[in-house]
Amino acid sequence: PASTPVPTATPLPTDSPLPLADPQPIADPKPAGQAKEPDVSFDPAKGKVISDVYDIAFVKGMKVGYFNVTIKQFEREGKAYTYATKRQEVTMGRFGEKVKTLAEDATLEGPAGEVLFVRMSQEVSSGQRLAITGIVDGQMLKVKGEGMAAKAESMPWPEGVIGFSKELNIYKEKKPKPGETFEYNIYEGRVNQVVKITVKCLELETVALVEGQTPKPHLKFEAKMQKIGQFQIPPAKIWVDAETYEPMRTDQDLPSLGGRLTLIRTTKEVALRPVGKVPDLFDVQSIKLPKEIAGVHDKASITFTIDLSIDPEPYSCFAKDDRQSVTLTGPERKSVELKTQHFKQVSAIPPMPPIIEPPKDVFLGVSFFIDWDNDLTKKQAALAIQSLPATATAEDKAKAVEKWVNQNMRAVEFSQAMAPTQEVSKNLTGDCTEYSMLAVGMCRALGIPSRTALGLVYAPSSGGKAVLAYHMWFEVWVNNRWLPLDGTLARGGIGPGHLKITDADWHKQSSFAPLLPVLRVLIAQPKVEAVTVEEMK
Repeated sequence: PASTPVPTATPLPTDSPLPLADPQPIADPKPAGQAKEPDVSFDPAKGKVISDVYDIAFVKGMKVGYFNVTIKQFEREGKAYTYATKRQEVTMGRFGEKVKTLAEDATLEGPAGEVLFVRMSQEVSSGQRLAITGIVDGQMLKVKGEGMAAKAESMPWPEGVIGFSKELNIYKEKKPKPGETFEYNIYEGRVNQVVKITVKCLELETVALVEGQTPKPHLKFEAKMQKIGQFQIPPAKIWVDAETYEPMRTDQDLPSLGGRLTLIRTTKEVALRPVGKVPDLFDVQSIKLPKEIAGVHDKASITFTIDLSIDPEPYSCFAKDDRQSVTLTGPERKSVELKTQHFKQVSAIPPMPPIIEPPKDVFLGVSFFIDWDNDLTKKQAALAIQSLPATATAEDKAKAVEKWVNQNMRAVEFSQAMAPTQEVSKNLTGDCTEYSMLAVGMCRALGIPSRTALGLVYAPSSGGKAVLAYHMWFEVWVNNRWLPLDGTLARGGIGPGHLKITDADWHKQSSFAPLLPVLRVLIAQPKVEAVTVEEMK
């Protein structure tokens, strides 16, 4: 199972590798006769550093990295411009290995503080980078990308969006008093969307923010990002020096990282010191079960009760399809009863005529993550079905792909966030996300509509208890229904040990937004128990 990449918010971390340098100057003049785009052809590297702040990051009391905001200022035609970068370096464990992940975003702000340019760049695997830049033109952000991300589309840009320079100094600007609230909009590149942050000043308290420190007056705030779809990031508590209005400490509960993330303002020297022992993502992202289920993948069905009381709408946390049903239950209907079936139980039922035929451009198309239209992936798809007879069906071919992926992939590379199909074809390494991206790409190369599925899977005992681990598999459209397959198991289908949260076609997608439903369940910290297990007849 995979570690799920975490979309960033202010001031959240990411599980997605992202090495960056300052972007090169960008100049994009329009043809004659069209409206002139904003001039953003600056070289940020030549700017004067006016601010460079560091926060040291802790999870479960262990140092995991640092956060940094650097602000540079330079002049053009007598006017001051500001270029701000937000960098994050977080190291976590994955299956016993330390994995360092980097993130960086940037904004260019004009003389009046208006945002002219945004950038998000991320290495999703070795040699494969997802890079998005955007030029603000009126009420639109004209998004551009590199590689497959070049097809990224423009998006609305509301008035009043601020850049990272203004965000860093917003407490000094607002100087709020206890009981007062303010809001601001900021661009979040991981989901290619402008989001609103609501900040409330809770109280003035005299407190020592770290052990051994002399208590002093601090204003305590709560910062909350708006929901993105049905995904809600937990609010952050922020302590601001009551005299200077400098943010000195941030606490945020992040189950995706195993507990509370704490940021403490510090010096560059302290922030850059090496990390020691760090939490392991497999342990912190797994859900312990009260008891084992022997032969789980061969059972006819399993009914789980799942406590999702933290989530305001638990019914919508898990997918509903012909293999999986969801019913509200428990006190105040804050839990769900989830019944999962073996795919053979579903296949035995005559399929209903499809209400909507899956669109070919969506489930057969090429995108940043499913970039199957290359010679190597096509060759691998042909190899997977070479022993099949000429009369082989689409289902036969999809199962052959599942088997080929299982036999040829090696689960040895855990440092990549989520490599696209072509990159996986080259390396044939990774975890369940890479298995699935390759399988979907190969199926599309064979003309079989396909998509990824995301959710939980029953995993072997860990520390004496069985767990549900966050997982990705894939689905193909055959016989007028979606058939689930899993390249990590290659059983010709899946059993009731797979609990589906969502699916993704990755059409025109150049961000990690499809993973938000998984993070939503993770943040809800579900408690799961198998209450009924039915045997195959």
